[in-house]
Amino acid sequence: MKPIDFAWGTLRTITQKQPNEVKLLVDDIEYPSLETDSVGFVVHLSSPQKRRDNLYRLHGMYFDNDVKGKASLWRMFRASVYHLCLHTVSTEYQIYKPLSDSATSTNNLLFAISQVEDYAVKGHMSAKWRGLLLDTAYANYLCTQRFRDLRESDKSTRISANLLSYSMTGKPLFSLSTVTDKRLRALHNSLLEVAALAERVYIATRVNSREKLELDSTKLMAAQRITDFLEDESCDIADIPSPPFADNHGPNLLFESSAEVVAGKSKDFVSLLQGASSEFSLGLSSVEINDSERLTEQESQTVIADWEYSLASMKKMVDLYKTLDAKSHFEAFLFPREDYAEFLRARTRLIGPIRLVLDRLRAIRFTSDDSQGKESGYVDIPTAIQVVASKSDRNDVFIQEENELRSEAWAIVLDSSKSLETFQGEVRDIAVCLTEVAKDLIPNPNSWACYSFNENLYIIKDFAEIPSNATKSRIGGLSAGLKTLLPDAIRIAANRLKTASEDVKVMLIISDGFPLEYEGIDGELIETIDKIRKSGIQLIGMGIGSSSMKKYFRTNFTVTSPFDLMKNFINTYTELSSSF
Repeated sequence: MKPIDFAWGTLRTITQKQPNEVKLLVDDIEYPSLETDSVGFVVHLSSPQKRRDNLYRLHGMYFDNDVKGKASLWRMFRASVYHLCLHTVSTEYQIYKPLSDSATSTNNLLFAISQVEDYAVKGHMSAKWRGLLLDTAYANYLCTQRFRDLRESDKSTRISANLLSYSMTGKPLFSLSTVTDKRLRALHNSLLEVAALAERVYIATRVNSREKLELDSTKLMAAQRITDFLEDESCDIADIPSPPFADNHGPNLLFESSAEVVAGKSKDFVSLLQGASSEFSLGLSSVEINDSERLTEQESQTVIADWEYSLASMKKMVDLYKTLDAKSHFEAFLFPREDYAEFLRARTRLIGPIRLVLDRLRAIRFTSDDSQGKESGYVDIPTAIQVVASKSDRNDVFIQEENELRSEAWAIVLDSSKSLETFQGEVRDIAVCLTEVAKDLIPNPNSWACYSFNENLYIIKDFAEIPSNATKSRIGGLSAGLKTLLPDAIRIAANRLKTASEDVKVMLIISDGFPLEYEGIDGELIETIDKIRKSGIQLIGMGIGSSSMKKYFRTNFTVTSPFDLMKNFINTYTELSSSF
């Protein structure tokens, strides 16, 4: 199990939604964020990074590559997943519209809303997911160790830091003034009321609409109190702070950006974590904390080992592609960002055309695939002897001549350059259609591969990989680049395709047919195509919104949508099949 697999499983468990209803992204951003798209929430998580053999990094923190360091890293990642996933089912920003219409400082209001919603998440967690509280308390404990020395900071920074500290440990960082400290405690109490009410609302099997309205009203009043307090104190928050593992709204300047984590190694670790847990009323004993830590250490060893193996495999594959073409002008060889939700949304839209082409292609492939047991043809001697000896009435002792199907290997090469930016959605849709067809049409998953290219070459699926959620997610993450290194992409794909053992090798190139980057690239494309054709690889050119592919490929067709693709691909495949 890799971190992204854990995140997807947790998201589906907490939200009870399908992956195409709520999006999850995990990549190299420093801090996680809660975003929205046209469908709903987007949970954007930070991926752990391995900076050196002895050091990991997550949320701006460094973790040692040992048992304690890995356990700390894994707890931080889990806490981030829990926090953002719960936001998607408990946060409704539209309830704050009355405040946004009259707000004098947008940042003050956003900070207030962030605080209120974080307490609502605590209440939801306490009601239905108490097993997640310890990781959250642990993450809060780690983050409090990263506060900068803020005693000489401006008033706005110190007040926001104290409010944030209250939410993490139930205590302020430092004293400001008697009056200010008193008002801050009152604000903390009103936020605790939000958490308590959220706990009562979500503990029920079904959310009561009357209590939900009461919770929304309580949230609104708590946010109003915070903005009023900030205005009374003449505060104007420049950067909206939040715990580094939670949904972030900016650079998070309250925290050191490269703090070395020593969590779990401190002599007073248990007492410090007990203090952080008191904000959740956990009342943890030292035995419970140590037991939890031991289990987390065991789990983190397995998860991080799987993740590192995956990273090593991907690096090995990238290194292989770098050697396939000495003339390559590609700037980098990469895997696309994984976006499984976008893949599923495209597949849902296109399931009809996908099924249509699969039905037609199956009919083409198996028309001549006659079964054994016919009543005419050549006598099957062993079967006939058995029938005579047993005095059976069977007469299916004949074999008909069959057209033996030859094995095929396919490479799909997809242009994702700037010239196709207008068709970016169609390019992704075409990739979804073709890979879904390839997965079903070609029985051996190691007999097809798929690539995308611009100034970089993107490995969507290598021959050595099986179709999986990861390969599908890479299609969802396709985006446009600037350059069109068409001959380079074809050469690399062909050199990889040549290693396949199948009888027939086919390359499908999808582009607008306008190579662009270096002088003489058009002549390079013509020469490359000629060499590959002579090597025995069959080439098909698919022009997207352009007939220019006709200049280069004998077998070609033009499409403007996935629906055109279905009709033309069936016709082209039929013609090719007759020559296999």
